[in-house]
Formats: sequence, structure tokens, C-alpha cells
Amino acid sequence: MKKLEVIIRPELKDKTISAIKKMGVGGITVYQVQGLGSEDPPLVGQYFSKDMIICVVDDLKLDDILNAIASVACTGEKGDGKVFIIPVEDALDICTKKRGITSI
Repeated sequence: MKKLEVIIRPELKDKTISAIKKMGVGGITVYQVQGLGSEDPPLVGQYFSKDMIICVVDDLKLDDILNAIASVACTGEKGDGKVFIIPVEDALDICTKKRGITSI
């Protein structure tokens, strides 16, 4: 399993969530975040607003999900965002006690 941290433009949040859900991903979490890219000038106290979508996905679906995200979230302009891919060792559904891939 992989945890995806998808940082995107706020106006593309709904399209991106739709694309992820169409790929069979169950739950997601969304945060409003602020930050600067590595190439942005140092702006004291000024940050760009972005949305972060977090989800855990099956390794077998990873490439298809990444392609779906890129197809809807890319405007071709600087600041489109990033996807960070983090290994997930295990997961537990608290109520059903299911573990691993069946828990997501």
C-alpha cells in the first residue's frame, strides 16, 4: 500500500477527487494548506494556498491513479503541485478489525 499526499491548486480539488474516486479509491482526507515551492522567491510571511488530498491506495493501482491525477491537475503552469508517495506498512479499520489492503 502507498499513502499519497497530493498537493494541488484549490480550483482543481473537485476534479482531482473525482479522478481518484473513479479509480476505485475508497476514503480520502482533504486539507487546506499553504506553502512555497523550491523555486519560489523567499516571501516573508506570504505563502500560496493549496489543497492537500491524502489517500491510501493499493500498489497495483498506483500508476493508474497517478496518471489520473496528472491528467486533471496539470495546467502546465508553475505551481501545479506535487504528489508524494509514502510506503504504508499496514492499516487497521478500527471497527471491523480488518487489516492491510482490506482495511482501505
